[in-house]
Amino acid sequence: MSQTIHRLLRGVDRLSDATAALAVGLMAVMIGATLYEIVARYVFNAPTIWSNDVSTMLNGSVFLLAAGHTLRNDGHVRIDVVWQMLPARARHGVQAVFLLGVFAPVLGLGTYYAIVKAWRAWERGSVETASAWEPLIWPFLTALAVGLLGLLIQVVAEGVRNGLRLAGIADPPDPTRPSAS
Repeated sequence: MSQTIHRLLRGVDRLSDATAALAVGLMAVMIGATLYEIVARYVFNAPTIWSNDVSTMLNGSVFLLAAGHTLRNDGHVRIDVVWQMLPARARHGVQAVFLLGVFAPVLGLGTYYAIVKAWRAWERGSVETASAWEPLIWPFLTALAVGLLGLLIQVVAEGVRNGLRLAGIADPPDPTRPSAS
């Protein structure tokens, strides 16, 4: 059973890696849009109406699409002066309780509402009215919902992983990740 759980956890990790790879691709698009705007504005004196909106939407999408990957790789900012003084077992217990008991339910609620909002925007063909360009908003809201869902799945995986560590069940080596030596 432990092998099955670890296999599922590795599958979640791969999903987070995939959404992070998508975020990297979107970052390249965002950089391209920004460079295009710079050249259009300062070389041809012809600024675009869409560049700021595209950059803003892509930036938010990149942030959330990469969040699960960042959690998996322990890349979120943390003040760890006290944290590092705790024994590993206590850290695993606190992490498991926080991730599964606090963060996952709150994030689950937010994810649900993000999915509903994206779906409604898609159904209605909603546009961003705060912009002169008025782009369709559902692609952006969908990316946010996917990012939140990916983060939620990774939060549950990390909570389970910490619960297993608390129970003394070590992580098997992951052949897809470089060894921490």
